Amino acid sequence: MSIPIIKSCDIPERENHKESFVIHDLSQLWDEDLYIPKIPHKHSFFQILYVNSGSGIHYIDFQEWEIADNTIFFLSPAQVHDIRFTSGSPKGIMINFRAEFFNDFLSQKDFITSLPLFRKNGKSCFRKVEACKNEIESAFSKISDLATSKSIYSKSMIQTLILEVLLMISLKTEDENPEKESLNNNYLFVKFEKLLENHFMEAHYPKFYADHLSVTPNYLNTVCKKISGKTVGEIIRNRIVLEAKRFLVNSEYTISQIAYELYFEDNSYFTKFFKSHSGVTPAEFRKSINR
Repeated sequence: MSIPIIKSCDIPERENHKESFVIHDLSQLWDEDLYIPKIPHKHSFFQILYVNSGSGIHYIDFQEWEIADNTIFFLSPAQVHDIRFTSGSPKGIMINFRAEFFNDFLSQKDFITSLPLFRKNGKSCFRKVEACKNEIESAFSKISDLATSKSIYSKSMIQTLILEVLLMISLKTEDENPEKESLNNNYLFVKFEKLLENHFMEAHYPKFYADHLSVTPNYLNTVCKKISGKTVGEIIRNRIVLEAKRFLVNSEYTISQIAYELYFEDNSYFTKFFKSHSGVTPAEFRKSINR
């Protein structure tokens, strides 16, 4: 199976679609069968999927999440996902936007990825929003209305409202975490996660990250353990395994090629590493996914 990559922000894809964002009514996509592919796939853009009513299963980076009323999902580029609705005509909204969508609007270019919502490592992609349901649905309703507006101010208003939703949910997430770590520790952990995202393929050991963050490996390990419950090594290995699984979904890559892409010395070492941390060999995992 060759995993499709949807590169256009629009669904279905339009060759001449140049806008940096697009907004879809979920029930319309369902009713007109213009939905996302009914097989595992990934995007080159960010996606917000809010389900006002509906049920089913959403597979994101090989984890299963329940789709229920008032749930919202945040997908980053390159995440593998597959949506299976079990109810008729789900209601909600889908917002797709390119990485540059906020670049002309915010001075901090990576602001969106600094929020605890869009994570390429598979975490924090799902939220229940009962506590702020009315405020979120009001914002989405305004966004839907503005999507058809011809006003020169509509895009700025949509950007503002999407930011409002993202910040509202980020604030709620913060409130639900009473055991907050110190600001300095959180900042170091966030910097570590960003560094990991840029170098996990070729840098497999904690010392690389500690050196680049100007701390000792033991201190970085203590911070990671406090905030995530995992050691630096565990976080690195989990990220490598996740990327390996993403590669394995695509049958165009041989296992030897995947080992090479992930900077393993040879196919044998990669196979042992993968089995040690996932319980199955790469070939067995690929076979189970492609059934």
